[in-house]
Amino acid sequence: MPASLTQQQARDLGVTTRHEQMDNGELRFRLCASDGSSYIRTQAGAQSGWQNSHLHRYVHELNVIQQGAMLVVEERDGALNPRVLHTGDFYLCPLNVPHNSYLLPGSVVHTVKYGQDLPDVDWVACPQLDRLCRALDVDALIRDGSVPHGQGSDLEEGMF
Repeated sequence: MPASLTQQQARDLGVTTRHEQMDNGELRFRLCASDGSSYIRTQAGAQSGWQNSHLHRYVHELNVIQQGAMLVVEERDGALNPRVLHTGDFYLCPLNVPHNSYLLPGSVVHTVKYGQDLPDVDWVACPQLDRLCRALDVDALIRDGSVPHGQGSDLEEGMF
């Protein structure tokens, strides 16, 4: 029969929890290990919003959509590449690719992070992609699954 571990025993083994409500209303429930790996359950609020655009240098990030939908926008070769993920879909974020996510209200997403986490080195903010994502018509992207003509399909040179 399995024996329960206390919070202190888990901490002694390098595993902690952290739970937060993000600025965009999402609820995040985290299980974090001292080696940089983690599991995050994210629940979208009644009102959703963009997360913070970023890229990862060393840590792989796998998202699995349990329910609802998630819009992912990547910046590749000077263009925005949106993808709509639905219940049962998954997304493995490539290293060094700026990306951002938008969860539809009621969505639940599981994220597994693994790889070499170097504090203050892996996660790199991409504020220009934040500005571009906020200018997108999210409803049209969800409906059509593509960037509407003239709405940020090309990035200015040198933004990232």
